[in-house]
Amino acid sequence: MEHAGDGTMAWLRQLFLGRPRTRERHLDALDGLRGLAVLVVIGSHLSNAGILPRPGLSGIGKCGVYLFFVLSAYLLTRLQLQRPLPALADGRHWADYALRRVLRIWPLYLFVLLLSWFLTRQGMAGWHYQMDDAALLGHVLLREGQSVLWSIPVEFTFYLWLPLLVVVMAWTAVRWPLWAQALLGLALVAAALLAWPPGESRENDVRLGPYLVIFLCGAYAARVDVELERRGLGAAWTRGWGVVGLVGLGACLAMAPVVWAWLWSRPFDSAVSHRWFLAYGVAWSLLLLGILHGPAWLRRPFSWAPMRWVGVVSFSAYLWHMPVLDAVRALGSEGWPAAGLVLGLTLAVAAISFLVFERPWREIRLSKPRP
Repeated sequence: MEHAGDGTMAWLRQLFLGRPRTRERHLDALDGLRGLAVLVVIGSHLSNAGILPRPGLSGIGKCGVYLFFVLSAYLLTRLQLQRPLPALADGRHWADYALRRVLRIWPLYLFVLLLSWFLTRQGMAGWHYQMDDAALLGHVLLREGQSVLWSIPVEFTFYLWLPLLVVVMAWTAVRWPLWAQALLGLALVAAALLAWPPGESRENDVRLGPYLVIFLCGAYAARVDVELERRGLGAAWTRGWGVVGLVGLGACLAMAPVVWAWLWSRPFDSAVSHRWFLAYGVAWSLLLLGILHGPAWLRRPFSWAPMRWVGVVSFSAYLWHMPVLDAVRALGSEGWPAAGLVLGLTLAVAAISFLVFERPWREIRLSKPRP
């Protein structure tokens, strides 16, 4: 006999982890990888706030955001490259793409902005996002990004440029040999680095340019994935891809400021790796491809249902964790109990936020999904 608890768990699993009809390809482990990204961001801010021991995780928050960028570029590019080249000339397809990108970001983002604007007008100085009229307009126009909101203009601007990148990649995939496609990718990365030198980027820069190399790494990881699938090579090189994934993960760990300071016997600098855009883009892309094509043991932690759940609500958790963190600090809590409270409250708020502001829009589209 089925217990009532089993039915409740199945319902919750479907509610959060079920695959919407609009998703044409979805790997469970990539949800978990997104969960890792938001946990890295939260952990960094807990250390910055002194709730976790310093230096600890201070300075790794950008690393988590760069993982978000790689995942976004990979998933969107992979989805488009699955389509035949003539289908990419269909205006209705791109109108559908635009609608879904707007609905992915803007409902929750606008609510956070308007709530912050209202609370600021009411004189709530303790609210994390202080938003007067000018700041509200700047955020809506994607010209400003307080605190963690800086990544929203970056992400959304990439959405605008992705169709051009995909069309170029799809066209060259049909007409150019692989070596020429690889040279094009390297040329695009080099051009981005020359146009937006990492050393000249601003802290929490809201421009796409400085971070473009990260997105390009994710996009070309998608191209590699498509080619491996077309040639049937992914399964044949499982162990090799496992090594690739571990190399990527090891590189990301080595670039954590506290680890870097220990490895090279240097003073701790929380911002030491914040502008290593290309290094993070490559490292996270290697881990992503290793998870996709490597052995099951590498994929298993990210396919774990709780980790996937964190990934599903990660956008909400990303936007709400700083106000929650401020509220816990105001209570005077500190140490591991406070860290657990911040994480628990953040995920609880994120779950509600996801159900109200994200999930209702996920199946809306202009055209029917391909069979």
